Amino acid sequence: MERKQEVDVKLQRVRSFLQEKNLDALLLKKQPNFSWLTAGGLNMVGITTEMGVTSLLVTAQDAYVIASRIEANRMMQEEGLGELGFKLLEYEWYDNKEMDYVKEVVGEGRVGGDAAVPGVEDVAADVNRLRYELTEGEIQRYLFLGEKVSAAIEKTLTEVQPGDTEAEITGRLAAELWRDRIDPTGYMAAADERADLYRHPIPTMNKVKKYLMLCVNARYKGLITTITRLVHFGPVPEELRKQYLDNVKIECTMIAKTTIGTPMNVPLLTAIDMYENMGYHDEWKLHHQGGPMGYYGRDIRVHHKVEEKVRPNQAFCWNPSITGTKSEDGFIATPNGPLMISKPIIFPTVEMEVEGIKFVRPDILER
Repeated sequence: MERKQEVDVKLQRVRSFLQEKNLDALLLKKQPNFSWLTAGGLNMVGITTEMGVTSLLVTAQDAYVIASRIEANRMMQEEGLGELGFKLLEYEWYDNKEMDYVKEVVGEGRVGGDAAVPGVEDVAADVNRLRYELTEGEIQRYLFLGEKVSAAIEKTLTEVQPGDTEAEITGRLAAELWRDRIDPTGYMAAADERADLYRHPIPTMNKVKKYLMLCVNARYKGLITTITRLVHFGPVPEELRKQYLDNVKIECTMIAKTTIGTPMNVPLLTAIDMYENMGYHDEWKLHHQGGPMGYYGRDIRVHHKVEEKVRPNQAFCWNPSITGTKSEDGFIATPNGPLMISKPIIFPTVEMEVEGIKFVRPDILER
């Protein structure tokens, strides 16, 4: 799918949404929504804020990018918005005229938006749903991201040595990802006892002795996926291996249960039963179990009451964990079953069949 075709598909979604909600325009200010509508464009300078440095305004007839002089040329040239048919509304950096332009284009019409702006109706939750069904182009970008992230994290772990700090290891992973202009948007690294202590172990100067759990959230052209891998120096204790394989089985079952049209809480409720039946009482309560993803690390953290149904070609990542272990790879719920986004590249593998689906999952790397 050509980029222009993808943008046209999304503009049609937006315009159908405008008609459905009786709106005259939609103003998009958030980075994830900019990347979505422009098929991979970036309107960020700093990556620590959700808000972009430019905005998009879509009406029934036109699509605009509203930008300061600082950002305007890059938007139209490097980000290719001119070729995509967006019209530029430019203002001086010291004279923010964004809402003046909105008023000029829409007049007294109703404007919806993805952020809290005076005079704009907040329709952020509805906008999120416009992103859920991935296009062919998005699927291809996701598979590229998954392959690169899988290779990067596994290569990094094959080179770890006892005595390396969690921070050093994380830095090496970042360097691998940046080779392909992939943004690391979140890290977790837990060496030895920290894997038992914390579900969100941000990297520290703690040194690896025998065991390391490494996780990363990574973004490519706006799309984000999450991955976890484990390495152990010396023979893996049988108790740890059994627990990890149980963890993998829970994840594979959750993936198998994520079928189009099924309420999103079904995989979660199934996993909770598995935790209890396997003897891991209340472990599921110690961390969320994941959910749909895309232009956010998780669009929804699925809990018992989330009955929204799985969409065709919607991306998910379940992350079941048992104290000391976790299993986590992204996938797309397609009409033909799960399509894995990330998967083992150079790691040893574990094969298992769940619900008639054959899975090839990463094992713990023994060094």
